[in-house]
Amino acid sequence: MRNNSLQSRKEPFFIYQARQMPTFNASYGPFSAEQPVPLDLLQSPHAFVASSMFTFNWKVQTYIIRDKVYFSWPKVQVLFYIAGRDWDDYSTIDKLPCVKMFAFRETQEVRGTCKLKGDLGLCVAELEPLSSWFSPPSVVPGRQKTLDQSEGAPVELYYVVQSAENGECSSDDSRKGNSIRSDQDKAFGPSTTSPMQRIGSVRLYQTPGSPQLSELKLDNNIVILVPSKPVKQRDIVTAYVSTTSITSVEMFTLR
Repeated sequence: MRNNSLQSRKEPFFIYQARQMPTFNASYGPFSAEQPVPLDLLQSPHAFVASSMFTFNWKVQTYIIRDKVYFSWPKVQVLFYIAGRDWDDYSTIDKLPCVKMFAFRETQEVRGTCKLKGDLGLCVAELEPLSSWFSPPSVVPGRQKTLDQSEGAPVELYYVVQSAENGECSSDDSRKGNSIRSDQDKAFGPSTTSPMQRIGSVRLYQTPGSPQLSELKLDNNIVILVPSKPVKQRDIVTAYVSTTSITSVEMFTLR
């Protein structure tokens, strides 16, 4: 057009308390154009923007409670909470979605789930790493370096936001240890409405001063952790006996 400079500039914008898809409108003289804001440019996960009950500037924030996890208390915990909320609107408290957390180690993963709830819209997701994860690999791929226990075993954490079914989160066994491929397919099922997001990483350590342990499965119910190094006669040996989370056995005899 006449007198068009063909120059451009960038301006930040903040979407506040919008309950419909925001649009841009540009006009020049008698001409005007309107274009909706693309969904991928919005700050909020799709779980929120897919519903008109949530304002468009909601988003989930994460905080790793402990980045060092020891075998004596094998719990990975992450706090999830909502930022950018319209605090004058409490009608959406019972309609908040669920958060599914994933921990990946090599070709295995475990899961944990929690539901955002309350006036603050927060929850803590917890999962228990497999006992074999607490032993670091002997060699790091791509590097000629042997790892020792002081470096810990790295575990990557991710999450997805998904709608709650009948107000509750789908229950998952957090210690299944399935392959990454099969469980990522499940993560992106019909009820999931947000892509997988990275949280960060934690490092797993065996209890300070304890020997390297190896996992010995007696059957599908009982797992024993024993020292990896050879044991001499008259040595005092400490072994850990545990049951899997899916076992129905209430009592057993160990001989």
